Amino acid sequence: MPQHFQHRTWDTWPGWSTISANDTLNFTLWFTGLPGTGKNTLARLVKKTLAPRGYKTEIIDTYSLSRWLNLELSINEDIREDSSHTLGYDACITYICSLLARNGIISITTSVSPYQEARNHAREQLQHFIEVYLHCSNEQRQKRLEQQEHTSIIPARLYQPPQRPELIIDTGTELPERSALRIISYLEQHGFIAPLWEELDIGEEMIRIKARLLALGYLE
Repeated sequence: MPQHFQHRTWDTWPGWSTISANDTLNFTLWFTGLPGTGKNTLARLVKKTLAPRGYKTEIIDTYSLSRWLNLELSINEDIREDSSHTLGYDACITYICSLLARNGIISITTSVSPYQEARNHAREQLQHFIEVYLHCSNEQRQKRLEQQEHTSIIPARLYQPPQRPELIIDTGTELPERSALRIISYLEQHGFIAPLWEELDIGEEMIRIKARLLALGYLE
């Protein structure tokens, strides 16, 4: 289990425990999967869940970054090809994530990231790297893509599924909210984020403890 607790700064909201936004903890949630598997939807839900707990989170948006890189690095502003599936693109995302991590910001990537080599590089460069593999049936993917304004074009045959991702999520059989909760649960169980604990009523708890001790014969 990652050793993160030693650096945490705790604040307490009524009834719940939370972690300060000034905490030095950071990690990268690297979503990978073919277009239409729900990476952007799930990324937004996870960020929305982390925000009330005080975590600073940034989503590295595939389309926005790809368009910006093309406009900045190419004279032709008529973007005819989506380059977000290239090795160099993922290397750029890795560098951005490392800069954000340096400043205590959690990163969530939504790139297709089809090549194992690029994901291995990201894992080597990022200290706390969590790979989340999203998949669903081709029929479900195509239906979702038809509803999207911007899509990443990449042949399914080029995609190399992760060998040992931290999480595998079938977005075709599970609601996005449920998938987001699974990710949050993983982060809590592995010490990346602080779990939410209901505040105990000390008086009632003492009564239960005394009753248990009486039943065992330790008290008269």
